[in-house]
Amino acid sequence: MIAQYVSNVKKIAQPDKCITGEITRINIQRVFYLSLVAIPMRLLTIINFLSKSPGGDEKEVLWRMGIIISHVVFLVLVIIFGSISYKLKKNNNPNFLMIVVQYGMVITILLLSAVITSIDQLVTNSITPFLIACVAIGVIFLIKPLHSVLIFFLAYMVYYFAMGIMQPELSVLLSNRVNGFTSIVLGLFLSFILWRSNVINLHQKEHIKRQQKELEDKNKELQRFANFDFLTGLTNRRYFEEKISVEISRIKRYSEKACLLILDIDNFKSINDKYGHPVGDVILEGVACLLKSQLRETDIIARIGGEEFTILLLNADEEIGKTVAEKIRKRIEKENFIVDGQEINITVSVGITVLDSRIESYEEGYKYADRALYRAKVKGKNRVEIEMYIGGEHNEF
Repeated sequence: MIAQYVSNVKKIAQPDKCITGEITRINIQRVFYLSLVAIPMRLLTIINFLSKSPGGDEKEVLWRMGIIISHVVFLVLVIIFGSISYKLKKNNNPNFLMIVVQYGMVITILLLSAVITSIDQLVTNSITPFLIACVAIGVIFLIKPLHSVLIFFLAYMVYYFAMGIMQPELSVLLSNRVNGFTSIVLGLFLSFILWRSNVINLHQKEHIKRQQKELEDKNKELQRFANFDFLTGLTNRRYFEEKISVEISRIKRYSEKACLLILDIDNFKSINDKYGHPVGDVILEGVACLLKSQLRETDIIARIGGEEFTILLLNADEEIGKTVAEKIRKRIEKENFIVDGQEINITVSVGITVLDSRIESYEEGYKYADRALYRAKVKGKNRVEIEMYIGGEHNEF
């Protein structure tokens, strides 16, 4: 239980790199928007002090000059950090400059507020600027707990010694130092709370993103299983029928042509019987690879049965279909399939038909290609036959 608690604390104090990167991007956005507010405020403050006619005793003149100089320095630094943050806020990859800008803005606000508060001691005992700065840093910026402790400690040291220089009354000095320490503690507390809540939220978002990514990957995998043959990686029968139905609609609309080929491995059952089904599977994978290597990327190939493949050659007439089919047949006939040290040769028979604007459906086209395949088998196998649909009849070629 203690180990789990320590692990959770470490996870919050030192989150993953992706979380710290997102936090850096958030801080840069806040530097930019804070500069949009701080710049006009500093300008108004400087103008207000400059517009007042100089007067009063030496302490008041010194106070006025110190406040003006402090706000001018503040204004210049805010303009610099705001300008840089404007260029960096669209950067999706956190870098060293982004870290410098975010911490530079934080340190600037705290240190200058300590300086301004100490200068104010010339005319007032108030520590309001330092208190506001501590609270603002605590609720605006996301700072790692250890960094937050170091930054607030540095700010308090500056405040502590500057207060000792500017506040001569010991009772007021003690009170302001105690109140300043209280402001630091309040700022740290708010910073810790803000850091913890945002880190937890970002962890949850990352967890949700990972879950969504896993779900998307699983859905893609399921989609692949639904549309593709597991063994060969080719389109399966169902998905092929969906795609060819779309192509037939396009063929009919634009009066185009395509060739439908049905390819069957000759005597495949004897291969399975002689060498076993694992060898048969290797043969099927090899045939699938050969088909993909011999065809265009636009052609559609599918395994629709045990050893039966279909091919849709887009924008192809009977001459192109027969040429491609012969090329495939000869290529497979020449291939030596080496499986477990055994050399196996196979042949294929191919049936072809042409799909044009008269074909009503895939089933009709398949019927003619299947007839051509049957004729190729009857005539001795290892051959290509074509059957055309003409005026409600079928013609052999």
